[in-house]
Amino acid sequence: MTFAQTGVAPSQTGLFFDDLRNRASSFRTPAQGNLDGTRSSGVYDFSENGEFEGVYEDERPLGQRYVPGDEAGRRIGASTYGTTSRTAGDYTGATGPYPTTSTYFAPTYITDPFLAGKRNIKIGPVNIGLGMNANVEYNDNITRRNTNKLDDIIAGVLLNTDLNWQITENNRLSVSVGLGVDHYFNHPEASPNGNELVLNVLPGSTIAFDVKVGDIVFVLYDRLSVRPVAQNDFGLDQNDVFGTVQNDAGVAMNWALNSKTNLSLNFNRSDSWALEEAFSAFDRVIHTIAGSLAWSPTGTYTVGVEGSFSWINYDNEFNNDGTTASAGVFVIVPITQRTILKASGGYQQFDFDSPPVFSRQVSEADIIMAQQQLEGINQLYGELFRIEDPIELERRTAELDAARLELEELIAFQRLQKQRDDETENSRSFDNEDLSDYYYNVTLFNQINSRVSHQLSFGHESSINTTSNFITADFISYGVGIVGWRGSQIALSTYLEKAEESGGRLAEDTTQWGFDLFFGQRLTKRIMLGLGYHYGNTDSNLALRDYDQHSFTVDLNYSLTSKLNMGLGYRYWTTDAENPDLSFDQNRVIMSLNYNF
Repeated sequence: MTFAQTGVAPSQTGLFFDDLRNRASSFRTPAQGNLDGTRSSGVYDFSENGEFEGVYEDERPLGQRYVPGDEAGRRIGASTYGTTSRTAGDYTGATGPYPTTSTYFAPTYITDPFLAGKRNIKIGPVNIGLGMNANVEYNDNITRRNTNKLDDIIAGVLLNTDLNWQITENNRLSVSVGLGVDHYFNHPEASPNGNELVLNVLPGSTIAFDVKVGDIVFVLYDRLSVRPVAQNDFGLDQNDVFGTVQNDAGVAMNWALNSKTNLSLNFNRSDSWALEEAFSAFDRVIHTIAGSLAWSPTGTYTVGVEGSFSWINYDNEFNNDGTTASAGVFVIVPITQRTILKASGGYQQFDFDSPPVFSRQVSEADIIMAQQQLEGINQLYGELFRIEDPIELERRTAELDAARLELEELIAFQRLQKQRDDETENSRSFDNEDLSDYYYNVTLFNQINSRVSHQLSFGHESSINTTSNFITADFISYGVGIVGWRGSQIALSTYLEKAEESGGRLAEDTTQWGFDLFFGQRLTKRIMLGLGYHYGNTDSNLALRDYDQHSFTVDLNYSLTSKLNMGLGYRYWTTDAENPDLSFDQNRVIMSLNYNF
């Protein structure tokens, strides 16, 4: 989910308003769902007969999507290491052994993933979920390099808190925070912030206050993440890792104009900044105003219009400041009781400031030419012995000395000027492109039966980028989640994306495709085994930029008690690049302990 581009990428704007409508609906009538906007989907009970006990009967209302309660269902479309170029400008995804969120307002902490978000502590009117995670990881290549590899032992502790307080009938406070620290024992200088202790605030950590005024529900929210990211558009670029902070603060409104019409508005400020000065080129602020008008005349299908306008400002002007706008229509149609179609389409307009005029004064070829001339003069010194006249010899020697001195001074000047040119060039992307283009997104979800669900998504869309003004992509993905035989979970997914960066000196076009497999099996009442595999392929229009990636994962989880869970995981990641210097392998072994209070 590119939550950082809500308001810029239309698909993310649509997802935000889906989440907002669900949240407002649950606040108006809490009995219809949980306080975080999700619906209870039943319990997958492994301890009794291994059968799923949930809401999938044909009697449920038409258009009410069944959300699989099993892990396989949640893994539909998810990849282990698969990367999309559209998310290069987003810093809200989770990395490492920690969880991520599935919706904008979803909490990072759920007491038990099979209990649909129930909390485990109640103090007066306040519902509290508390959980703690402790993990130790051995990583044999923390910077993902081909040579000069650094291995390290990383220990971390994380406290998950999910709190909601129904203050009055019309006011509610909810707090969801995942807060912890990691410690690098061997190479703290290579940690995301260059220190021994690394602060982690998980994506989805949010404080939200809901207020109902008549038929309007207001949500004031602040969403924070502090986490490591890789300095790359995808998995091949410079493998430096740095720490980043992203904070999204805003106010959203959902107004039930009548029983059929729903108006939603959102104002958001998104700040992103690096924790190290060396990576400050990525610092930015995005202000967004977005709106959505939805009409559901029968309570089954929904049609509407939505749009957004954003201002983008970069602190250090590596990329260009600018504005983005989008406007379009959407439809959500329950084709059958088990099939839902969501589609949207419209127009995007991106306008960016022009980069500064830059003309290189000295190139590497200029320096090489001057060096060749100097070598030619040095060779002429060897011919001076042929001159017999002392006066002519002195005159000729003086000429060569003067020419050599002039060339030496020229080369020194050229090297200094080239260094200045390099610094100027490297300080900007020099992208001078704007955008006027269509967009569309289509998602088709189908629940085949109580055990099998699948989803197809495809579209064409543009979003902001890190090394250019924007990136435009055509993409398609398909995933299927299966509850197979007793105690099993199976997920399969595949994706294809063709992406074009807008321009500038670092512009690159890529075609990426891959697939992911996951298999989980409950071996006993207390032991769960998970196996995963990912393959990814990237073809670039630039020389020596193609690569393949493979990853394998093995996880073994043991439930010591109903509240205490212990896990042991292994991760292997290998990248085979066209440029051998960029190929690398990485092995990680992770031990974790999870306790729900």
